[in-house]
Amino acid sequence: MIAIDTVRERLAMAKVAGAETLDFMQEDIYERIQDLTKGRGADACIDAVGTEPHTTASFDSVIDRVKVATFMGTDRPHVVRQAIHCCRNFGTVSIVGVYGGFLDKIPMGSAINRGLTFRMAQTPVQHYLPRLMHLIEEGKIDPSFVITHVAPLEKGPELYDTFREKKDGCIKVVLRPGMKDTSQIIHKEVAHA
Repeated sequence: MIAIDTVRERLAMAKVAGAETLDFMQEDIYERIQDLTKGRGADACIDAVGTEPHTTASFDSVIDRVKVATFMGTDRPHVVRQAIHCCRNFGTVSIVGVYGGFLDKIPMGSAINRGLTFRMAQTPVQHYLPRLMHLIEEGKIDPSFVITHVAPLEKGPELYDTFREKKDGCIKVVLRPGMKDTSQIIHKEVAHA
């Protein structure tokens, strides 16, 4: 498994979970995936970013941002383009990242010629929730490793800013209504592997 990001804390979490990690601001993702797969490409690529990728990740992501800012485009599909390029022949590109409009400059010719399969939809949370809750209750999965902050509901706006600005190692926040004792505010350090 290869995890691609530029947020240090998320890369560290992925590495601890056993993924090979790549920082898209530090290296050419296509070239690294080709190296890691001995020229084959990834079996499957998942775009979990959607319309809000890092604006300066590549030249085409900068162009996408300019198009959106000048009302010449509605989305910034750099990640889905990259997924198509990095996927092996007859591989699968899954898109769970949300796009809201028309996508521009998608290499469909490449996808068709290489026999890629596309799977996409917004995640049907309500469909999976009962099964996932059951697995959590049985102790078979523990998603709590992604929680870095727990605080009273009133701290929501402040912690949203912390999350948005990538401060204080903030990855996921749990807000507890009725939590009165602010001395119980939890901030877990992310292990840096």
